[in-house]
Amino acid sequence: MKVAFVASKKVGKSVLRNRAKRLLRVVFSSLSDTLSVGKYAFVAKSDFKDLDYLTFKKNIIWGLKKLKCLDPCV
Repeated sequence: MKVAFVASKKVGKSVLRNRAKRLLRVVFSSLSDTLSVGKYAFVAKSDFKDLDYLTFKKNIIWGLKKLKCLDPCV
């Protein structure tokens, strides 16, 4: 499985970009067992800084379910 985590300068300064990518990596690693095999690209948007971890994870899970990449029982 190939994965890419991207955060552009629109997200903020380097501290915020690195935090966004770190959060994406943590969420992905917690869900990697339930994902189907494929290539994934996660792009951080600028409004992520208003979200806490649980809301962030819930939004990622919702998006992956909509794309039918995630097991529906999660």
